Amino acid sequence: MKMTNFQLIFTGAFVLLTLVGVAVFALFGGVGGKSDIGKVVIWGATEQALMDRTLQELRGDNKMLIDVVYVQKAPSTYLTDLVNAMASGTGPDLFLINQDEVWPFANKIQILPYSTVSQSTFVNSYIDEGQLFLTPQGVLALPLFVDPLVMYWNRDLLASAGVAQPPRYWSDLITLAPRLTVLDPSLNIQKSAAALGEWGNITHAKAILTALFLQAGDHIVTRDGDGRPNVVFGQTPQGATANPAISALKFYTEFANPSKTTYSWNRSLPEAGQAFTAGDVALYFGMASDYRTLATRNPNLRFGVAPLPQIQGNSTTLTFGQLTGIAIARTAPNPAGAALAVQALTSQAAIAVAARESKLPPVRRDVVVDTSADAAQAVFVQSALVARAWLDVDKAKTDDLFAGMIESVISGKSELGSAVAEVGLSLGALVRGQ
Repeated sequence: MKMTNFQLIFTGAFVLLTLVGVAVFALFGGVGGKSDIGKVVIWGATEQALMDRTLQELRGDNKMLIDVVYVQKAPSTYLTDLVNAMASGTGPDLFLINQDEVWPFANKIQILPYSTVSQSTFVNSYIDEGQLFLTPQGVLALPLFVDPLVMYWNRDLLASAGVAQPPRYWSDLITLAPRLTVLDPSLNIQKSAAALGEWGNITHAKAILTALFLQAGDHIVTRDGDGRPNVVFGQTPQGATANPAISALKFYTEFANPSKTTYSWNRSLPEAGQAFTAGDVALYFGMASDYRTLATRNPNLRFGVAPLPQIQGNSTTLTFGQLTGIAIARTAPNPAGAALAVQALTSQAAIAVAARESKLPPVRRDVVVDTSADAAQAVFVQSALVARAWLDVDKAKTDDLFAGMIESVISGKSELGSAVAEVGLSLGALVRGQ
């Protein structure tokens, strides 16, 4: 019955697209001279000023967007507000959605079939992580912003320890940690090599764990042939000598283990970003969007940006990326206008503007950014190309699962293997409940 309902959702979407004439919409072509698409309302949790600046600049070259407006919603209530508005018929035409929200909202999205947006065009136009928005039936959302996970490093702390460059590989960090971490006689951390190992005071703990799991070879949740979530977390690939998830979890949690030479973090310390800007952490793993906050919080802090460390010997380089897309609501008051607006908002020119205004790397491969005078932006652009994520079926619940897994290991309540196995079973239960 679930599979039948799932198929019916997409079948209904195809019918709706045909009825509103969206099938004639060509994503990467012109707009056919149409100058008035009517009012199109976009909702999202992205900063109002950013979207307003982007729309204002785009309107200068594309009068079609004159009646396209953006409404920022409070991040804490955005998804609830969106669901309620859709149910009451007062929702937007378009809405912004992250990669960890796209599956729960799949049945509320007006899908773009591949007859409208070919899969090959999509894959060749967008960064690889954008494929999370693809299903066997079509495109759920079009990528708009990407915020990759990178490594910020304190130049003075590394130099004082005789370290010239930040680590390229995680194995380098294991070697560097004892040199960078300063402990007092009671093992209290005075200076930390890296904010790793805990959950509560590491804002991007889930992003870091995701990157470690993916680098190790565990894709957590993928799609099966029918497009539905398939849990692979905790599985040992055929021919592998170690379980990827267990190896990654072991590496992460040992930075919070006082008995290990890598010990450099505990729950009594401040939030990781604050500790970094205070000059007390050598390496901070944060998003590209953190850059301005870090620089503003402490203008005297001398720090650099580098790609996220990798597993030495891996043939594939990757990091985590927070991907934001724009989707057409199935309840859109103006679905034809929304489809044309999506075309304009995700064009090459529009993504170039969005990247410039947001200070984030572009999601399109054909947008070239001059990074010759901006070392940080060069890292962001490079990281976006190798950004990955996974099909999160319920962000709030998986946050709790990851937090519980970390807590059970560092408290000694669970062994690594049992902690991983428990999360795998819980993820399976979440998927079956969809």
